[in-house]
Amino acid sequence: MSFIVLLYGCDNTPDRILSPPQNAKWVDVVFTLPADTVLLPMEVLYRSDKCKTVRYNSSNEPHNIPGYNDFEKPFGQQGSSNIWRTHIAIDGGGKCQWQLNSIKVSFKIADGNPLVKGKEVFATNYIFDFDDYGFSDGYGTGRAKEMNGNLDLETVFFPMITHHIDNEVDLTLFGGSTEYEHLKRRYRLHKTRNINIEPIIRSNKVVVLNPPVIRPGNLTVTYPDGSSEQVPHIFPDYEKLLSMK
Repeated sequence: MSFIVLLYGCDNTPDRILSPPQNAKWVDVVFTLPADTVLLPMEVLYRSDKCKTVRYNSSNEPHNIPGYNDFEKPFGQQGSSNIWRTHIAIDGGGKCQWQLNSIKVSFKIADGNPLVKGKEVFATNYIFDFDDYGFSDGYGTGRAKEMNGNLDLETVFFPMITHHIDNEVDLTLFGGSTEYEHLKRRYRLHKTRNINIEPIIRSNKVVVLNPPVIRPGNLTVTYPDGSSEQVPHIFPDYEKLLSMK
């Protein structure tokens, strides 16, 4: 079913200007950036119940849903340290009375890292939802985990090189399968004012995935210690990686 989406702001014109009131609640996001990585601008999504989005289906029937206001917001480096910070208002105000819906924090291995050569590099993402109907689920973060209060997130990542059957090679940071509750990187937040993210990268512990020689078949995982095993899915054994010294 196809849709056409139109955004009507107040007075029938889009108005995405934010004007947080003096008593607005804010969220402080602090990211500790590992060496040889790059922090991308934070992606922000506000929604408005006052300025509706009119959605028409293939039968030209209109459906009103909350309006959306999305943009990027850069982090600011704290002096010459590896600490990067930004803050965002939960109540965005303005004529449309924008309310913070979701933010996405992403980082990736820097282009100057020797591992990058000849590979497509994918970012690692965290998503924080403050309401329903935020970003899609296609960012490898897993489904949202309910959380109350402030967050301190520390995850160990391993560089993962994946060879595909079409000879393409990509590079990601593997922090375990986000299908597991304790490894999710998406959160539905309540009463959260501070988010601290501190990824730890074992840059010398590279794991490699290779496709089956005869298809269909299992993938072959080669671990940093030279051992290998076949897996019926796309994830190495995270606990095994964590145990390697």
